[in-house]
Amino acid sequence: MPWRRTLFGLHRDVGFVALGLTLVYGVSGIAVNHRRDWDYNRSVEVDVVALGKATEVLDGLASDRRAALARNPTDVTAEEQRQLVMGLTARLGRKQEPRNAFWRGPDRLSLFFGPGDDDTVDYSPSTGMAERTIRRDRFLLRQLNALHLNEGGRLWTWIADVYAAGLLFLGISGVVMVRGRHGLRGRGGILLAAGIAVPLLGWLLVRR
Repeated sequence: MPWRRTLFGLHRDVGFVALGLTLVYGVSGIAVNHRRDWDYNRSVEVDVVALGKATEVLDGLASDRRAALARNPTDVTAEEQRQLVMGLTARLGRKQEPRNAFWRGPDRLSLFFGPGDDDTVDYSPSTGMAERTIRRDRFLLRQLNALHLNEGGRLWTWIADVYAAGLLFLGISGVVMVRGRHGLRGRGGILLAAGIAVPLLGWLLVRR
């Protein structure tokens, strides 16, 4: 029938156009589905280095101040904290001082070198150990996830809507085009029922 030939042509063309977006939603969908197992947007690198105790980093301390800091490493003056941050920066091999530094616990001085928590160092003045944490966007995957989660604004909303309509067309036209024992009255009907059963089962599970 002529209409079947036309429908086949549309099905083919829409399928080609939809492939790119299908790859975007397919790859990022797998990543986002496992959000409980990993950070799907960013990678995290953590290592531990020895920088020396506070009394070692702060050179030239008077004996009484050295003894006081040995008893309580957080009992530093504003000037001593500034010098401590400068000393830690040098021992880390950084050329620029952190944009911010403050105490986040009785034995935890945090240094922030990057925006947010992208590049941080948590230093223990009593032990001299420091934990460096660097967070980076995952190459390409971060952008794919942003598209999948519709972070691209109103224009992308329309693009995603058109894509969803295209998927509906591909599914329905694919069912209509196939005839005979592979169509709705045969194998195709069984597979269609199985495909509908999967989301229904998922819906029942989610309801619980």
